[in-house]
Parts: sequence; C-alpha cells; structure tokens
Amino acid sequence: MALPLPLLPATAARARQQTVPAFAAPDFSTITTRAEAARLARKHVLVRIQFFPTELGGPKSKVNTGYVTLEAAASHARLVEMLAAYAERGRIDRLEIVPEYKGASVIPNRIRMTATHSRTGERHERSIEIWDCGFCPPLDPLPDPDGVRDVTA
Repeated sequence: MALPLPLLPATAARARQQTVPAFAAPDFSTITTRAEAARLARKHVLVRIQFFPTELGGPKSKVNTGYVTLEAAASHARLVEMLAAYAERGRIDRLEIVPEYKGASVIPNRIRMTATHSRTGERHERSIEIWDCGFCPPLDPLPDPDGVRDVTA
C-alpha cells in the first residue's frame, strides 16, 4: 500500500535512538486464518496493528490490519514515530508499506517500508523481520531527521 503523506503539525516527539534487541523468531506458518491470529492476540502472543499507520493517513480497513509479534509491533511503532518526524520536517512525502507473507500464513514474516520525497529524491528503506528469520535483526533506526541529509539510507 502506498499513499502520499498528509502535512503533519510540528510536535516535540523525537525518534529515540535505542536499539531493540534481537530475538529468536517463532514459526507462524500454521496460522492461516485471521481467527487463529486473533486468538493468539488474545493470548498476548501477537498484536494487531495497522500496517500503514492511521496517524500518517492510513485507512482503518481490514486490508490495512494485521497481526505481528510484540517485538515487531514495538519496532513498527518506533519506525512510525521516526517517519512522522521526517514527514513533519518535509523530508518525506510518500510512504510505501508492503507486508510480505510465506506460504498460507496470515502473519507477515516481514514488513518493508520505503519512505521517499518526490522532489528531493531522499529515500529511506527499512524492514521489520517478524518470523522465519532465525534471530531476527533489530530495527536499524533512521538517521536524525534534523541531521545531515543522507539520501542513501
């Protein structure tokens, strides 16, 4: 799903530069229905998220809703916070979010996010690994949005 980003009011929120530790990823290959995913969410194994965050203009729809691990949800929230800071500063104006699935599982094994600016060419790509990745790598934070512009990130 790709949408242009709305203009956001300036806020004092800053992207934190802490690293989420790596974790051993479970196998969700047998979770093939949303009902099974919802059951795991009730057991606090999974968390329901909006892939394209509503605070950045994403729709509240079934196609934009998914289930991920607690660690992936934390990484997703952190990345959304960083992207919001970039949008507030006019450094990005387009965001593409693509959940990737393996087999028949309804749990994405990865979420790819690509943030770009249509005029400057600034581009940032990040992936959140969820399962089937051994020890999933931690989220690589975006550079400071007020720092030097690195369009190769």
